[in-house]
Amino acid sequence: MQHSDSGRATFKTIVTLAFLFCVVYASFKIIPVYVNSYELEDFIRQQNPFWLTQRASPEAIRNHVLEKARELELPISAEQVNIEASSASVSVNLDYTVPVDLKIYTLKLHFTPSALNRSL
Repeated sequence: MQHSDSGRATFKTIVTLAFLFCVVYASFKIIPVYVNSYELEDFIRQQNPFWLTQRASPEAIRNHVLEKARELELPISAEQVNIEASSASVSVNLDYTVPVDLKIYTLKLHFTPSALNRSL
C-alpha cells in the first residue's frame, strides 16, 4: 500500500480496495445461487430415469422438485415446474428467476434447467 508523505493512503489505493471489497461481496451473494441452481439441475437429471421407470405421476415429480428447491432455498413455485410424462418419456423443465440483493442493485439471475429421459 502506498502512503503519501503525510502517512495517508492514496486515493487510488482506497478506490482499489473499495472495488475489491465490492467484488468479494458480490461473489459471496451470487456464487451460492449458482451452486444451488446447479445442484437442482443435477438432481432432476439424476432422478429423471427413476421417475420414468417408476411411472411417477407429474404431481409426484413436481412435489419432489419443489421439495428439493425448498431445501436449496430457491424461490420456485409449482407453476414454474413443467412436467410432461408419458409411458415412453419424462420431461422436466424449470423456468425461474432468483433475485439477489446487492444493497445498491437487485440482480435477477434467470435459470432454465431441464431434463428429458426416454425409455428404450
